[in-house]
Amino acid sequence: MAINTEYQGTGNDCEGAMGHAKKAVEEARAFKEAVSESANNFTRAVNLRGRVNEHPVAMVLAALGVGYVLGGGLFSPLTGRVLSIGLRLAVIPLVKSQLAAMAGAAEQPGEGAAGSTF
Repeated sequence: MAINTEYQGTGNDCEGAMGHAKKAVEEARAFKEAVSESANNFTRAVNLRGRVNEHPVAMVLAALGVGYVLGGGLFSPLTGRVLSIGLRLAVIPLVKSQLAAMAGAAEQPGEGAAGSTF
């Protein structure tokens, strides 16, 4: 619903002000209903109660993560250290697998130092 912000006085300040106030109250009620409907749609889409019942530990961990980020922990030294360790733990197996794949490709039978002979 579009909100009309222009004051449309009628010449009589008492009736104009009352009419404007009534219109403002109606628009506020419409806004409240729209926000309430949006909140209900969001609640149905997320199904938070169902998720908590199905996966309580995961939801507690998610709440801790959100609280940590909202509390300003994202740019703390602890986060830097944890990300550094996490990247090392994630990159080392990737590099090992790539090196193993390259070593395995170089040791295939039928290929000499000059490469494939077709």
